[in-house]
Amino acid sequence: MKIKSIVLAFAALLVLAGCADIKRLKNLEVESVSLESFKPRGLRGATLTLLVEVDNPGAQVSLSEISADVEHSGKVLGKVAVDPFTLQGKTNDTYRLEAELSLAEGVSVLDLGRLLDKSALDKMTVDVSADVRIRKGRIRTMKVNDLPLKKLIESVK
Repeated sequence: MKIKSIVLAFAALLVLAGCADIKRLKNLEVESVSLESFKPRGLRGATLTLLVEVDNPGAQVSLSEISADVEHSGKVLGKVAVDPFTLQGKTNDTYRLEAELSLAEGVSVLDLGRLLDKSALDKMTVDVSADVRIRKGRIRTMKVNDLPLKKLIESVK
C-alpha cells in the first residue's frame, strides 16, 4: 500500500506539471514505475527509491517542494515527500527519485493492513503540492486536492 501511494503521488505531480502550461507539456507520459529500494525507518516510515520512465516530448520541467497527503475517507494516513528533480525536455528517460514516506499521527501499520482490499481504494484520495518551473520560467506552486487514488493508478501504464 505504501509503495502504491508513492507511485501515485508521483503521478499526481506529473499531472500537476501538465496543468502548469499545457501547451509546453502536451503529451507528457509516465511510461513505467518500479521500486528500486525500500528501506523501513522503524514502524512509522520508509525511504524509497523509484525508477520512473517518463516520455517528455515538450519543455524541461523542474519540480521541487514536492509533498503529498494520502487520505482515506477524509482521514490523513500518511505523508510523502519527494526530492527535487528535473524532467529533461524532448526525451524519454528513466529518473531515479528519492522519497520519504511517513505515517500520520494515530495511524499504525495495522490500520494500513485493514485498507488493503480493493473497495478501500475507492475512498482514498491524494492532496499534492509542488513548485513547478518550466524551462527557466517563473516558479509556480501547484496544488491538486482530493485526487482519487484509483484514478491515478489507472493513469500509470
